[in-house]
Amino acid sequence: MSAFACESNKGSEPEVGWQWALQMARFHEVTVLTQSKNQLVIESALRDLGGRQPEPRFIYHHLPKLLQGLRKFPAGLRIYYVFWQKSAREVIGRLSRQQGFDLFHHLTFAAFRYPTAIWGHGVPCVWGPVGGIESIPAHLLPWGHPLSLAHEVLRNVSNLMQQAPRRSLARRAGASALILASTREMQQTLAKLGFESELAPTIGLKTKDLPYQPHRRSEGPLRLLFVGNLLTLKGIDLALEALKASQTDATFTLVGAGNYLSAARQKAARLGLSGQVRFEGRLPREQVLRLYPEFDLFLFPSLHDTGGYAVIEAMFNELPVICLDCGGPAVAVRDNCGVRVPLGPRQRVIEDLAAAIRSYHQDRAALLAHGKSARQVVLNHYDWDNKGAQMDQWYQRALARYEKERPVSSQRILQCGIG
Repeated sequence: MSAFACESNKGSEPEVGWQWALQMARFHEVTVLTQSKNQLVIESALRDLGGRQPEPRFIYHHLPKLLQGLRKFPAGLRIYYVFWQKSAREVIGRLSRQQGFDLFHHLTFAAFRYPTAIWGHGVPCVWGPVGGIESIPAHLLPWGHPLSLAHEVLRNVSNLMQQAPRRSLARRAGASALILASTREMQQTLAKLGFESELAPTIGLKTKDLPYQPHRRSEGPLRLLFVGNLLTLKGIDLALEALKASQTDATFTLVGAGNYLSAARQKAARLGLSGQVRFEGRLPREQVLRLYPEFDLFLFPSLHDTGGYAVIEAMFNELPVICLDCGGPAVAVRDNCGVRVPLGPRQRVIEDLAAAIRSYHQDRAALLAHGKSARQVVLNHYDWDNKGAQMDQWYQRALARYEKERPVSSQRILQCGIG
């Protein structure tokens, strides 16, 4: 497996790399190529496992010290990642010649726009789950936040260019025996280019290890919660305007920090919501997990979130979710689990978000029922053990598809090179 980001209990991409590696080791002999900086965390986590399950083998790779300083900054980290993948190609080639892997699987980074070292070794490749093609419509761009606006416009342009038939997306898809798309937008874009893919959310939860407290029918003001980075792409401005337009006494608590925090505080004050909105700042994950049962509803109008760990954590804790009908949250929030608001003109989006808040404010029975449905979706589709069994089926499908085109003479136990 290719897992540049791979660490336990870190959330986001590191957690994705770690959990997929553990899951597939239940079924196959797994080798994981990852960064050397992850070694201490990984080896500590393996000791904590205590042999309770088959373990992956980890191989650590790094670039010269001269380049390692790039990782301190987001833009530099992306540059370091590209160089790391180029260097890792030689490592993967050598390992493949020595061990004769049956399958390669690229995991992290999970964005389609970045290169990976697994292709071109004469071994069938699974790519993904990948995402990142989701773009913000022009009418919902952060026009009042110039720095964020510039970033999102550049991202939209890049996405548009990458969708061209002869650009990198098509080439990478064509080199893969199986593509896993983490969002419907990614799946639809691949289909337009002539490539089939499976819809497979990247993220999951170890549901047996999480605290859980059943919800009871709530009284009084509706308690709304947001957890995540306070960035313009999370739609915080839409959420605040929707709360005002709902004309309810609902309270709204935001947990997280980011470059939109100051602007969000000012906007809440201008809207006269200071008495209803609380900014709690960034909190440890353990504290956040205990916080969910104190709320009724999760409000997460993100404009291009490929995953959304907080969404499935909230659903696990029986909170219905109000989100936009895009990205990873739209895959998780199924019928009777919350409300997916269609992308449209800005004022229409705000009105639809406000209507969803009012609906749950007035119908507490629906709030309770949708919360229970939301939890069941997570147990069925986002539990890591269930996701691992599904991935095993996809591995078999990838091999079968590859063997039709290029028969394999030896019948070995499936080994997965995760690089």
